[in-house]
Amino acid sequence: MRIVYISRTNQKSDITELFIRATWSGDVKEVARKLEVSFAVNAGEPYLPKLFMDLGEMLMVIDDEGKELWRGYIFAKSKSLSGTEVTYTAYDGLIYLTKSKVSKNFKQVTAEQITNLLCKEFGIPVGQLAKTNIPQSFVHMGKTVYEAIMTGYTLASSRTKRKYMPRMREGKLDVVLLGETVVKRILTAETDLLESTVDESIDAMVNRVLIVNEAGSVERVVDNGPWVEKYGQMQEVYQKEEGKDANQEAKSRLYGMDRSASVQVIGGRDAYDLVAGNAVRMIEDVTGMTGLFYIENDSHSFENGVHTLNLQLNFEKVMDEYMPDEQGGI
Repeated sequence: MRIVYISRTNQKSDITELFIRATWSGDVKEVARKLEVSFAVNAGEPYLPKLFMDLGEMLMVIDDEGKELWRGYIFAKSKSLSGTEVTYTAYDGLIYLTKSKVSKNFKQVTAEQITNLLCKEFGIPVGQLAKTNIPQSFVHMGKTVYEAIMTGYTLASSRTKRKYMPRMREGKLDVVLLGETVVKRILTAETDLLESTVDESIDAMVNRVLIVNEAGSVERVVDNGPWVEKYGQMQEVYQKEEGKDANQEAKSRLYGMDRSASVQVIGGRDAYDLVAGNAVRMIEDVTGMTGLFYIENDSHSFENGVHTLNLQLNFEKVMDEYMPDEQGGI
C-alpha cells in the first residue's frame, strides 16, 4: 500500500516512506471513507524530512500494483508544541454531500435521477448508479444532499427489497447494491483470523403485532409462532393507516434476533477489498461463524510494515435509511 500526496498545484509526492502509521476505514452508516495518517516531526532534527500539507489538499491510497483504492481531501490536522507527530485526517468526496443542504420537492423521479440531479448541481462526478426504475415524490426541506439521495434509495428499497450504499470510486459517485460484491478471499482461523467474537441478542425482538383500528380495538394479529414459542412473547401494536396495507405493515414490524461478529484479520495485498458494503465468506468452527457475512464497517491499520484489519460483520444487510419529511404519490 502506498500513500500519495497531491498539492493544489497538482504536484504528486509519494509519502509512503514518511508515515509512522495509517488507518483507512469505512462504515455503511458513516458516509465517507476516512484516512488518518501520522508523520514524525521534530523541529530540532535537521535530517528529518519536512512535510507540509494543507487543508483541502488531496491524499490517495494506491495498492501494490499501482491501482487507486481511494482518494480524499484533508479536513483536519493536529500537532502539539511538544509532540513528535502530526496527524492528518482526510475523507473521500462523499463528505461534501454531507456539508451542503438543499430544499426540494421531488415529483415522480427515481432515486437514480435524484442522484444525477443533485450531483450535477454540486459538481460531483457520477459513476455507476444502481437502477431502481421506481418514480417517487417527496419533500426534502433543509437537509443534506446525502440524505436526499438516501431518502430516494430508502423509499425504493421498501419496494425492491434491495439495500443500497453510495461509494466514491476514482473521484466518481457510485451507488451499489449492498453485498453484491463478494471478496475473493475466504477467511479461516488457520490462515487469516487473529481473533473473532460473535454476539447474539433478542433485546429488540418483536414476534407478535396487534393490528388495531382508530378505536383501539384489535382486528387482526400477525405473529411468528416459532419465535413466540422459543423466546417468549414480545408484542407491538400497529394502528391501521389509510392507504397502507395493514397486514404488510404489521409483518414489517416483526423483528428477529440480532447477530453480529467482529474479527481481526491478517492483511495483505488481497485484503484491500475487505471494505464496508462488500460480503465475505468465512469458515470458523469454534464460534460457528461459517457462511456469507456482510461487512458493516472496516478499519485497515498499517504500521511498521504490518497490515491488519478489524471488521464488524453482520448476518443481514444493513442500509443507512432515511425517510422523507412529506411523501407524495409514488
